[in-house]
Amino acid sequence: MNEENCLPSEPQRLFLVFHLSSQLAALPLGAVESIAPMAHLARPPGMPSALEGILNLAGAAVPVWRLERLLQLPEQRPGLYSALIIMNGIASCRSALLVDRVSQVLSLPESALLPIGAEASFNACAEAEISHNGKIIHVLSPNRVLLEQEREAMAGFRAMAEQRLQDWELTTQ
Repeated sequence: MNEENCLPSEPQRLFLVFHLSSQLAALPLGAVESIAPMAHLARPPGMPSALEGILNLAGAAVPVWRLERLLQLPEQRPGLYSALIIMNGIASCRSALLVDRVSQVLSLPESALLPIGAEASFNACAEAEISHNGKIIHVLSPNRVLLEQEREAMAGFRAMAEQRLQDWELTTQ
């Protein structure tokens, strides 16, 4: 038996790869709860520009963020393949990111991740790069996509939206 066959293989990490303003980005799959098609969103007045709206997901108010606005990339109009990546890792509550389209789940060894310095991305939200099939994929940190002020604003909008949903349920019963 060959000695190389007896060595344990390097642990794999899973990433959800998506398109965003003609760039590729990825999130750790463990931070992703689900993927949903673009849906009708409530748009209360006074929302921050990076917040696309509020999704009513089975009675829960889920803020939907325009990731290209947060990262100051060219804005794309939502289209047929636009998707909502629903996550629990943004500001410790359920949120969604609006992306152009989701393309694949990649399983890669830790050694495939090329670290990026904190100064190389806004709020250090890109933690690594992956070179895959001749393309560069930026790996984002769900905990650093939003600034602290944006997290606080999101909590306020989420509370307001949940109250509106509760009021709506009371009036329709």
